Amino acid sequence: MTTRKNTAISIALATAFGLCAPAFAQTAEQQQAQRDSKTAAEVAQQASANAQTAEIAAQSANASASQSASAEAAANAAAANDSAAQASAAASIAAGAAGTANNAFNESGAGEAQTKQASDVAEGAKTIAEAANATAGEAAVGAQVAAQAAQDAAAAPPPPPMQNSAVPPAQAPVTVNSLPPDSVVGEYKIDFAAMDKNGDGNLSRAEASSNATLTAEFRAVDVNNNGRLSKDELKGWM
Repeated sequence: MTTRKNTAISIALATAFGLCAPAFAQTAEQQQAQRDSKTAAEVAQQASANAQTAEIAAQSANASASQSASAEAAANAAAANDSAAQASAAASIAAGAAGTANNAFNESGAGEAQTKQASDVAEGAKTIAEAANATAGEAAVGAQVAAQAAQDAAAAPPPPPMQNSAVPPAQAPVTVNSLPPDSVVGEYKIDFAAMDKNGDGNLSRAEASSNATLTAEFRAVDVNNNGRLSKDELKGWM
């Protein structure tokens, strides 16, 4: 679509440049109309060049976005496309204005009143062409900036994966011990029969010394403070 539009613009510019040769008896208005028409045609040609520059930049941005999964590259490519479309539209306006200015010059010899009107039309068309060319130039710069941004975004390395801080720490392996029937099992596992060396049904401090944890907590477990631990006292051992 853009290529066809550029071709149409080129045809319009070729027509605008086909100015009639100056007559020998041109009035001041005719001469001004001729100058305005020529300026409009030259400005329109510049606008067409700016549109082509913007289109090339947009193509580059699209290529960068297609080679990358970057959302930023895609956004910049879209911006470049918008700028290219704006530049193309401005170039079409400039080409139309140049054609209007050329027609006004060609009609400027049909009487004094017609000459003055044609000169005014040519001047207005030149102004429109200049404004359209300025718009096309700004759009071309915007497209180039967006294309470079898309290229940079596509070339940037992907961000590191997010670390999941909610992963629970590794749990220590659980060891299951098989205890004899008369073992007392609280939060701590002991072999009561093995520790009760004298077989009196109680554990003295000396007998409990083989278990460091029980030794450290002996006083707390010895509820009646008799210096010995019964099975009932050990059942409540936390």
